[in-house]
Amino acid sequence: MGIRRSKQELLQTDLPINDALKRCDDALSRGGFKNIVKNETLRHLNGKYKKITVFGEIDISLKEIGGKTEINLKSTANVDNIFALFSSPNNKILKAFISNF
Repeated sequence: MGIRRSKQELLQTDLPINDALKRCDDALSRGGFKNIVKNETLRHLNGKYKKITVFGEIDISLKEIGGKTEINLKSTANVDNIFALFSSPNNKILKAFISNF
């Protein structure tokens, strides 16, 4: 079992929560995430990210606040490899999602 670290980021959008949930699901697919689990009732998504240099996952929770949708991202990745010395695996996972959102 590898050494894992987490990183969180918070996004806000003017999209209605159901549209944001769909857009998050699409962004995970386009970003190369696998084993995507979507719970529409809890407004939560999870996806695994596995590339040659990065192994981890992302948890996404959505909630509606004052007509806006708040998206809470939590990336968890293995940091016990040589590639993690040069760039953060958590940043790569978050970027894979955000750039496709």
